[in-house]
Amino acid sequence: MRRKLYILTLIFLSFGCENKKKINNSNNFDTLKIGETDSLSTELFSDNLYKSDSLTINVKNNNFNFFIELTIENQKKEYDLTKLNIPTKTPNEIKWVNNEFACMMTWWSQAQSRHIFIPTKRTNELIYLDKDIEETDSANNNIVYIDSVHQDLNKIVFKVENLLTRKSKSLELTINEQNGVYPFYDKIILSKNKLIITSTNEKRSIDIKEINNGL
Repeated sequence: MRRKLYILTLIFLSFGCENKKKINNSNNFDTLKIGETDSLSTELFSDNLYKSDSLTINVKNNNFNFFIELTIENQKKEYDLTKLNIPTKTPNEIKWVNNEFACMMTWWSQAQSRHIFIPTKRTNELIYLDKDIEETDSANNNIVYIDSVHQDLNKIVFKVENLLTRKSKSLELTINEQNGVYPFYDKIILSKNKLIITSTNEKRSIDIKEINNGL
């Protein structure tokens, strides 16, 4: 009887040691994973996109959360693109810069992108429109974008807007089987006073002097 009790005691102690070893190994593995995660969270990159005597534009990448760091003369400002709900993966292209704005492209899905208009004058504000911007006029700060598409009504509405006055005018084109796929037009001509859009079956134009009024 004593012999059986002795054998059972040895088996119980052996089983308990194996469980302790398994628990210790599991804890060591979790600690290693936490350490690896912490090292990744500290990755930080900054790129200079534009620099002049009075203007500096940098983009900071913090684990694929992007920030625009803007310095105008001695004034510094930071824009968090994530908090501003601006979709982007690689915001690294300045298309043009003038005395009012810098036009920056943000690529977010293959060839799809959005435009951000960064102020280069301290009194201006950053402008972002979640629209397909088709044309920009850097000399006059005018932009053209697709405002809405109405497949049921067979029409598409383009809008031309001035970034300084924030005034706009609309132009409609007809959608048919020949131009029913984005971008719906063949050619856009944008000048200070006129917008002309040509599709496969029509040519439309509007006077835009009034959106520049007051400048």
